[in-house]
Formats: sequence, structure tokens, C-alpha cells
Amino acid sequence: MFSDLLFALRQVKKSPGFAIIVVLTLALGIGANTAIFSIVNAVLLEPLPYPQADRLVQVCEMPQAGAYIPFASGGAFADWQDESTQLQYIAAEHDMDENLTGSGDPVRLSGEEVTADYLKVFGVIPALGRDFLPSEDTADGNQSVVILSHEIWQTHFSGDPAIVGKAIRLDDKSLTVIGVLPPHALFDNASNFLVPAVIRGSTQRMNRDYNYVVGVTGRLKPGATLARASAELADARRQIKNLYPAFKQPWSAGVEPYHELLFGNVRPQVLTLFGAVGVVLLIACVNVANLLLARSTVRRGEIALRLALGATPFRIVRQMLTESLLFALVAGVAGLGLGIAAIHPLVAFTGIGEIIGASIHVSSMVLVFTVGASGATAVIFGLVPALSAVRSSVTEDLKNGARGSTSGGNRRAQSTLLISETALTVVLLACAGLLLRSFQNALRADPGFNPHGVILFDLSVSNAKAPETTDKVQLDHRLIERLRAVPGVTQVAIASSVPMNGNNNLGDLISREDRPLTRNDSEAGFDGIDGDFFPAMQIPLLRGRYLDYRDDEPNAPKVLVVNDDLAKQFFGSEDPLGRQLHFKDAVWTIVGVVGSVRRYQLDFRATPQIYFSPTYFPWRTTVVIRTSGPTALIAAALRQAVREVDSEIPIASLHTLQSSVDDTLRFRRVILVLLGVFGIIALALACIGIYGVISYSAAQRTREIGIRVALGASARQVLALILKQSTVLVAAGIILGLGASLGAGSLIANQLYDVSRADPVVLASVSLLLLAVGAFASWAPAFRATRVNPTTALRSE
Repeated sequence: MFSDLLFALRQVKKSPGFAIIVVLTLALGIGANTAIFSIVNAVLLEPLPYPQADRLVQVCEMPQAGAYIPFASGGAFADWQDESTQLQYIAAEHDMDENLTGSGDPVRLSGEEVTADYLKVFGVIPALGRDFLPSEDTADGNQSVVILSHEIWQTHFSGDPAIVGKAIRLDDKSLTVIGVLPPHALFDNASNFLVPAVIRGSTQRMNRDYNYVVGVTGRLKPGATLARASAELADARRQIKNLYPAFKQPWSAGVEPYHELLFGNVRPQVLTLFGAVGVVLLIACVNVANLLLARSTVRRGEIALRLALGATPFRIVRQMLTESLLFALVAGVAGLGLGIAAIHPLVAFTGIGEIIGASIHVSSMVLVFTVGASGATAVIFGLVPALSAVRSSVTEDLKNGARGSTSGGNRRAQSTLLISETALTVVLLACAGLLLRSFQNALRADPGFNPHGVILFDLSVSNAKAPETTDKVQLDHRLIERLRAVPGVTQVAIASSVPMNGNNNLGDLISREDRPLTRNDSEAGFDGIDGDFFPAMQIPLLRGRYLDYRDDEPNAPKVLVVNDDLAKQFFGSEDPLGRQLHFKDAVWTIVGVVGSVRRYQLDFRATPQIYFSPTYFPWRTTVVIRTSGPTALIAAALRQAVREVDSEIPIASLHTLQSSVDDTLRFRRVILVLLGVFGIIALALACIGIYGVISYSAAQRTREIGIRVALGASARQVLALILKQSTVLVAAGIILGLGASLGAGSLIANQLYDVSRADPVVLASVSLLLLAVGAFASWAPAFRATRVNPTTALRSE
């Protein structure tokens, strides 16, 4: 084996240019695979950074089999806590925002209300201080305690090691710090603090509808399984289903891996990237295999001589595979370097680290993958030339070795490889084209509102400042009036949430009041709104009127504005104005109908929605500002206006509505950009491959072309002869690729929006592009063939 390696090194020394081309081609494919596999590894393969992470589960409500809802009601959590025997720990968390005051300017912090076993579920032990006591999560216990994240401890408390035992003020409440978490202890690094949830201490939190929404996580007991835990919860749910609202009574409950909750939605896109970059590597291997086939033709005399002197075919194959392995290992080292260098720019450019929330780096698993990919490529691109070299006639090769003639087998192998390369390129470009069409269709989708010129920011008002709902509404009114006076502001509104805010829309049961026996129940989203919400969002009023300040009065009639989707679903062609709906144990009258909007992202359809006064939903505050000038110039004036109303209310998450809309397509854009890059690489490799095969073929046909020219063939006829050869091969690859692309389209069907996997525009465009590339790559060798001197060509024979 060592002698084979020395001989391979001598071959490289004899043809350094050839070696460089092979190594660079493979390094490009291996490097791209290394970078993308780092993402695959971070998302799909690496365990979460918790002890025995495989036992972590998300406990969910299930409207139907296999449909998991990643949040639940506080009452449902309490039921699961009482009934589960398969879970070692179970805990709930509820997102919250509070204002840190008492030390400089107020700061809005994001945190979580959690039950006592929350950190135990994840196996996290505070770096300073202690965990919550069970008594601190009860109505009678000391609830005025807080655990800080490591990050907020460093940035806002200067990493003070004596922080434990000190008091801080959150929303005017004095809380004693009992612990500080380790760095990056929670997967959601946006959580700055934890406080007790005390779910069982509140009737409102124990409700089984969605008045208090929690995420529920658990840790399986040793030996427990997902199936047994799900079956136990489902059975318990059936026993108490009558305690749930009507629309939730048919539901069930179950558990799924916590890893699935975090990464299940991005798995198809990540696997699409991995498949695409694997195709790029295959195309690179095909190119190198064609290069080695051409090189083996030059070496046919040498190989024939070695066979004549007694070398076995196995010995020759081993020698050539050793050379291939040498190329692959050098390319693997270079590709690993390219992959490492590409990871940080890739993460920064795409923002994919933020999207998936995982650390992307070159781990030991990535190194193993790169070594394995290098070895596999050596076999893939080296085996065909090696076998071809020992299958030819020794006698003929000894006669023709000096001329470097090629065999029909080699020509067929090169043609087959070229067809395969073209087919792979068609598949990759077709997938990229389908995703491009989907992205274009999503961009053209009407969201139902106008995002341009709208600024959003969040406010958090403490219960101490607004202890009653009326206090909260009055504060909203003061904010609206002051913000309206800011120059450049045309409309101001306050809402519990807005479209495209990245959060799941709350939903609840709504039904027609006049059909108590045949209730037309539906789950509709709801928002509390005030001010100029619909004009600011430019959501059209279709019938009736908007809500106004009169509807905020405590004794005002309960009225709703519904969207067009809900009106059609409940009333069809009937006029919904003045009709009554049953919602949250009360009867409401419809006073207006507005256009439907896309709540989640541009490529999600609109859903039923109702709007009512913030008097009935005062717990969240997002401010909506429509401006008549550049939004960037007005931010400081908005901050000042809020400070004038209350200096202790900080503005958080100030951004434009357009940026929220853009973010909903962010991951689709990332996949499209990367697939586009891979498609360009594949197209370039295909162009090089076509050029190499046609150039080599034309050189091998020098004698034939010379005879044709001597017999009177024109330059145009010679040109047509060579171009016809390339066109036939490329067309065969296109036909094969189009068939394969239909299968690939099925694999990415769940990522397509408003486009068929057999979209004729995409398939026709890809076909024409490949034909054009084939003609372009073949033109130079075809043109050279027309310059063959018949006398010189025939004399060389």
C-alpha cells in the first residue's frame, strides 16, 4: 500500500495542474457539504444541552391525532400534573414582560412565570443561590422571589456576586433575588428572569380555555416511554372531558419530544439544503470522474504494459483508487478549511442561527462526516476510471497507447456521466426554481393591510400603575392622544397584538347566539384594540362602523367587529350587522365587518378574527403608529412622548411593520438564497463538464473530422456535427432530470406556495437554460474542430 501511495505522489508531481483542478473541484463540493452539515448536525443530530435530553418532552393538547398544539391552558396543566405517573417532573411556563425600575432608566425585560419544577425538568441548577421551593409556587407561600438569567445579571447588575438576597423592582413589585442561572442555561435566551406562576392560586389561571396560556414541558421517568405517557394523558383527558369548553371536549392530550417542538418546523428546509448540497458534491464527483477517464486514456499504454508484465487487474484498480483517495483526502482537508471559513459568514448572512436558536459549529460529528464524505467521493469518482482501465484489450492498448486513443467503453462511460451530471443539475435548478416561484407568489400575496409607513412598539404597564381595567384603558387614551400630537404621526392605535408579530394568535370558542341547538361553533382569534387601529393598519371597513371610545366604557354594550372570513363562515350571504355571537360566556353584537388579514405570515391564509374593546382584554399593549414621513426620523419623538405620559414606562421592540412582514419569509428567503448559490455552482460545474467531454471527444475524432473535411465537409457541417453530439447528450440528461425533478418536487411540496411541483414555467426555463449552457460550453471545442487541417490529421495516423 505504501508503494501505491509513493507511485500516486509521483503521478501528482508529473501532472500538478491536473491535480490542482481535481482537488479544487472536490474541495468546493466537500466544503459546501461541511458547512451545511454543520447546520444539519446542530438542528437534527446534536442533543439539546441538558442532562439526558432525550427524556425531555412537550406536553400538548391535540385537536386531532398527530396535531400537537404547543401551548395549553393553565387548567389543562393542572390536570396533567395530577394525572401523570410517567413524568418525573412536569412544569408550565407563561411568557411575561415587566419593567425593571429603581436603578436608572426603566428597562422592559422579558421573562417567564414558571411552576416550581421548571428548572428540574431541564436539569438546570442555579450557578448562584437556589431553585424555587414548592411553597413559593402556592397562594399561601412567599411569591416575591425571582431567579435571574446569567446574561441579565451581567448586563444590568454588573455580575455582582452578592446579588442573591438583594431586592429588585419589577413592575413596582419588590422581589428578592434567590438565584442566578448558569450562562445560556435556558434554550430561550430571551428570558431574563423567572418568577413563580402560582397557577393553582387563581381561578382565572385554572380556567381550561385560553385565558391563561402556558407551555408545558416534562421529563420522562427512567424507563417511561412517549407512547405510555401519551396513552395515560389521553385516557385521563377522556375521563374529565366535560370539564372543558365545548370546542375542546373532543380533543385529546399527548407528549412529543421537546427536540421536535424546537426544530420540527425547520427540519424539511434543512434537509432540502442538505440534499441540494449533496447533489453539488455528486456533480463535482462526476466531473472528476470524467477527468480521470480522460487521463486514463492517456495512460492506457502504461497500464497495458503493466498488465502484460504480470500485474493483476486488482493491483491496477488498487493503484488507481489510491490515487483517487489521495486526491480526495487533500480535497477533504481543503474542503474542511473552506467549510469552517464559510460557517460564520453563512450564519451571519442568513441569520439562520437566530432562526433555529442553536449553536452552529464544526463538532466532532462534522469532522467524522467530512472524513466520510472524502472517502466516499474517492470511491465514487475513482471506481469508474479504474474499472475501465482494466477492461480494455491489452494488445490494442499496446498498439495504440502512444496515440492515446480511446475505447468505445470509455466514450460510453463519459457520455453516461455527462447525462447524469446534467440530470442532477436539472433537479437542483428545478427545486430552486419552484422555491423561487413560491417566494415570488408569497411576496405578491395581499396581507389585507398596508405595512408601509407603520411603526410598532410594545409597552408594559404594571398593575401598580393601573390596578383596574378602567385605569389601563384611561392610560391607553392618554398615550394615544399624546402620540397623535407628534409631528408626522397620522394615526395611533393600541392593540393586544398585531399581524406578523411572530406569536401564535390566541383563539377561543365563538358561536351564533340564535342557534343554541345547532351551534355553529368555531375557534376564532381575538384582539383588544383601541384608537385608530383599522385606519392605521389600512384594513378596509366593509360594513358598519369601527370601535370607538364609547365602547370602552364599563357599562357600554358588548360589541364586536368581525372580519370578512368569520362573517361569511357564520352568516353566508346574510347581513351580519346587528347579529349576536356567543363568546366567553357573554352575548356580543356585531357592529362592523372589516377585511380579513393574514395573521402569521404571507404564505398562510387568513383566519377568522374578532376585535373588541381593550376593556375585555387589557393584558398586552402594542402601539401602532402610521406616519406620513420617514419612520427612522420619528423614533426619538415617540420615546419622548411616552416619557411625558409616564417616565417609568419604557418602549420595547420598536420596529416597522414592514420588517415584521419581511421576517415571516426570512427562512424561505434563506433557503432560496442558498439553493440559488448551489444551483449556480452546479450550473458552472455542468458547463465545465460539458466543455471537457465535448473537447476531449472532438480531439479523439480528429482523424474522422480530417477525413470529412478532405471529402468536402464544410466548417458549418463540422460545427453542426459536434454541437449535435453535445445537444443529444444534454437533452437526454434534461429528460432524465425532468422526471427526477417531479419526485424531488414531491419531497419539497410542503415548502411550496401557490405553485405546482410540475410548474411548466420552471421546467421549461430550466430546460432552455441547460440547452443554452450546453451549446455555450460546446461552442469552443466545436469551433476548434472546424480548424482541423486534414493533411496534418491524416499524417498523424
